[in-house]
Amino acid sequence: MAKFVVFDMDGVLADTEPLHCESCRALLEKLHLDVAAILPKAYARSKREFWAEVIRENGLLSTADELTRQEFGLLIEIVKKSGLRPTAGLCETLQKLREAGFTLAVASSSDRVYVRAVLEVTGLKKYFTAVVCGNDVPAAKPAPDVYLRALELCGAKAEQAIAVEDSDTGIAAAKAAGLYCIGYDAVSDEKFRQKFTFAEAVVHDMREVFPLIAAHFEEKKA
Repeated sequence: MAKFVVFDMDGVLADTEPLHCESCRALLEKLHLDVAAILPKAYARSKREFWAEVIRENGLLSTADELTRQEFGLLIEIVKKSGLRPTAGLCETLQKLREAGFTLAVASSSDRVYVRAVLEVTGLKKYFTAVVCGNDVPAAKPAPDVYLRALELCGAKAEQAIAVEDSDTGIAAAKAAGLYCIGYDAVSDEKFRQKFTFAEAVVHDMREVFPLIAAHFEEKKA
């Protein structure tokens, strides 16, 4: 049986949330907006959705697409200077999965130019057969589009695949696409903590992922 694992990127492959906060803060300041009031609303959402809301609530003349592109430009520069490293235990987990015959993919709501930068800076690009990004598909998470496209590119069916996600929005997308989903809970700030209600399992260390996935597929064989 073919086996696939599809990973979210931000917060799963690397702790990028501080970098997103930095780029968002910089753009909000440039726009002379209330950073303290607006910045928390950006967490675990697509940037286009977030900036569309900011535009509506503040009467800005820019489009959501324009502000999204501006923020990703800032973010890429931040990533390149950050020395960003993969999540602890991730490379070990990816290697074990590949050795066990799994095909690996990325499904991210972020734009491809940024996803590519993160994968290159962290050295993770080599592990993945397919990478699907938010601007590759009609709708971002919680819509299932990125997951459905990843399955299509890998030639996989939903029942052959597992998703690894760190947000309720991402879990909703994976579940809508029919995937079994593992929640990765590594948030230290309680105000950003997710519920993980619809994940089949939740881990707090990336090293826990491989045993769970291996056990899941062994159960399916039985």
